[in-house]
Order: sequence, then structure tokens, then C-alpha cells
Amino acid sequence: MSRHRLVEGGESLGLEDYRRSVSETKRAAILKAARQNFLTGGYSKAAMAEIARDADVSTATLYKHFSSKETLFRAVIEEAYGGIDERPISDIGDASAHDVLRGICRVYLRQQFEDQMNGLLRMVIGEVPASPQLAQEVFTRGVTVRYRQFRKVLDALVARGDLAPHDTETSVRQLGGMVKEFIVWPALFTKDYSIPDDIDDTIGACVSAYLSIYGHRTAARITG
Repeated sequence: MSRHRLVEGGESLGLEDYRRSVSETKRAAILKAARQNFLTGGYSKAAMAEIARDADVSTATLYKHFSSKETLFRAVIEEAYGGIDERPISDIGDASAHDVLRGICRVYLRQQFEDQMNGLLRMVIGEVPASPQLAQEVFTRGVTVRYRQFRKVLDALVARGDLAPHDTETSVRQLGGMVKEFIVWPALFTKDYSIPDDIDDTIGACVSAYLSIYGHRTAARITG
């Protein structure tokens, strides 16, 4: 075997591919440790040295990936709001408007709970007096990005004729606002909050309310 090849898991990897794989693994470990540190002690108390220790990397390695705690926090927020499947955003297929909208609401639900956005939001709110820039980071790198991604779905439904032509920048926030009342506010103010068993019915009702305003059959009322 050439000295420029390494074997991992029975597969031959080039040296650069191997190094890239190791780097990505360390970056993921850092993000995981950072998120837990931010959630546990808050932004101001989180220390880069402790994050490096919990990630099982050197402090030098941590700073190689993230030049500051602020940069690391941005990456944690972007990761929490990321992971959206681009396929249903770019191609809604043959699914009904109701099913498509229920799908993006479920993405919202997953991000808030599985990706711990509710916990991060609670942490950010607590840090506002000392670090007001954190709230702006969350809004610009999380909330607005998510609405921009979800808006693509609404624009696709308008183009297909399922929704009446309208200001989707406004309506995406209206849909998000309805869902937020059930999956964000209760979680922020309730210790050990868990998702209600009837959340699918609740999401369905929110989507139905949205479609009653912007659905195809209301086109004349909206555009007239």
C-alpha cells in the first residue's frame, strides 16, 4: 500500500480525504460540546478551554476551527437552524398544499425540540442584558434564514396555483406565528415541557386556517 494511502473501516482513503474526515469529526465534537456548555451555563459563563476539554480536542484545535467564542456561538445557531431537507423546498412534487405546509411545520417542530432551539432561545433571553448582540445573532442567522427557506415553499405553491398570489414574506411569518404559539412559547415558560400528543392535529388546524386565507379558492378576495 502506498504511504500516501490510509485504510479506515476497510476502505482506502487518500491522505487529504482522511485529514478532512478527522477535521470534520473534531468540528462536530466541538459544536456538540459548545451547545451543551451554552445550554448548561449560558453564553457568558461558557469557557473555550472547557469546551475543548469536553470535545476531547486541544484548545489550539478549537481555535483553529473557531477563532472566538462569538464565532463558535454563531456556528451553533446555524447548525441548530440548519438540517432542512432542501428537496421539498426546491421541489414540492405532487403533494397537496396541506401536506406540504404540514411538512414545513414539522421541520419547525423538529428544530425547536430535537435541535434544542427552545433551550438556546431561553439561554439567549437570559443573556440579553449582558450580551445583547446574541439576540441579534439568533434572529439574523436563525429566524430570518428559516423564514427565507420556508418562503420558497410558499412561492412554489403560488406558482403551482395552490395559493393565491400574495405577499409570502408576510404570510410565512403568519403561519410561523400560529405554530409558535403552540410549540415555542409554552416550552420557553414551562420547565420540562414535552410535545403534546395532539400536536399533529394542532399543526393541521394551523395549516387549515392559513389555507382559508391564502388558498386557491380565496384568490379573488386576496387580489381583488
